[in-house]
Amino acid sequence: MRLLSVIIPAYNEERTLGALLEKILAVPMDAKRFHLEIIVVDDGSTDHTAAIASGYSQVSCMRQRHQGKGSAVQYGVKGCSGDYLLVQDADLEYDPGDYGPLLEALPATGEAAVYGSRTLGQIRDTGRGVFPGKHPGQGIGPWAANVLLSIWIFILYGRWISDPLTAYKLYPARLVRELNVQSAGFEADHEMTAKLIRRRVPIIEVPIHYAPRSVAEGKKIRAVDGLIALWTLLKYRLTD
Repeated sequence: MRLLSVIIPAYNEERTLGALLEKILAVPMDAKRFHLEIIVVDDGSTDHTAAIASGYSQVSCMRQRHQGKGSAVQYGVKGCSGDYLLVQDADLEYDPGDYGPLLEALPATGEAAVYGSRTLGQIRDTGRGVFPGKHPGQGIGPWAANVLLSIWIFILYGRWISDPLTAYKLYPARLVRELNVQSAGFEADHEMTAKLIRRRVPIIEVPIHYAPRSVAEGKKIRAVDGLIALWTLLKYRLTD
């Protein structure tokens, strides 16, 4: 059986981390022919995030000073031993019950990345409507930013990705290490996307579930991160 490493970058997520870990541990991985390795990377939290993670014998907790999500993910990559990596946000926006569809989408031969698309999930569950792929609880701004990034990627790389801002991305571990991601913040996801496309690695999208949270509930991504994403995608189109 293959090993899936779930890397959870966490910064002050004591409110949701325990419930998330319970959900992950309840996923029937044997049926997917995968073993599970769970790594929480505490990104310099000032609350009880690390203590909660350390309370689970099935979870490895790594700690670093606060450097950002991308840095935390890369630190987790160094400490994991899986054949595949899945980055899992520490909140409850994404449902670990979708691990199955993500793993099932992996090709029988060759390498590919699998992106969980909230956009396709909403179209599947609620239809297209006026704003295709928008969750009823999602603001117009984040939805529009995602559409803009899809268009930007298509302009730069000739590739349409319905949900480039998704936090559910499943990668072959070998590729992640080889691509040597440099970005420290949220833009690390876009650096990975750019490098995968330039290497002609297939990116498979599957619909997933999504329960958006607000800034008041702890959501950390901001409007400026959208501008950084645009620049990051342009940067890695022009440079190696």
